[in-house]
Amino acid sequence: MGFLKGLLLPLLAVAALVCFATAVDSLNDGQSSERLRQVEQAVRRSCAACYAAEGAYPPDLDYLKDRYGLQIDDGDYIVHYAAQAGNLMPDIVVMPAQPQAG
Repeated sequence: MGFLKGLLLPLLAVAALVCFATAVDSLNDGQSSERLRQVEQAVRRSCAACYAAEGAYPPDLDYLKDRYGLQIDDGDYIVHYAAQAGNLMPDIVVMPAQPQAG
């Protein structure tokens, strides 16, 4: 019986640590996804503001940065911005600059 207790306690401790690590990893993944979504929304809002003010969507991302104060941490995010025409919302995709580990 003592052997079983001696084995059970370390196993429970390891299981608790694994559960905790999994929960922290899941939380980090959720925060990363939320930050990507927020960056994409900021780009889309800037595009809409440009369209409302000028009657056309911006030709490129630098236009939004220069004239509408859009700030993106290029070390953290890659933004694919493809404008088709002045009256069509550009194709916008935001990705992490570094692949997520795991």
